[in-house]
Amino acid sequence: MPDDLPSDVHAVLSQLLEETETAIQAGEFETARRTIDTATTVSQNKLPESDRRAQLLHGCGAVTDAIAPADGVDADVAVEYVRAMAQRLPESG
Repeated sequence: MPDDLPSDVHAVLSQLLEETETAIQAGEFETARRTIDTATTVSQNKLPESDRRAQLLHGCGAVTDAIAPADGVDADVAVEYVRAMAQRLPESG
């Protein structure tokens, strides 16, 4: 089934999104940029073409834009996108 998410990919994405949210809330935007960049790479390389992949990539882009230093940081928007992406991951187990 194309919408299945391997458990290792699920674990990595869940961890990256959690770390991103924690970093944003702590004001550690450089860390958040690194973790969301990694989540983007994982989504691009490990997820099959699907609505979930498209939504996650869109969300990663939105978070990247929201925490871009040149435009000023919108932490609230970034956190909302991270939470929305986490909800798009299926329950593990």
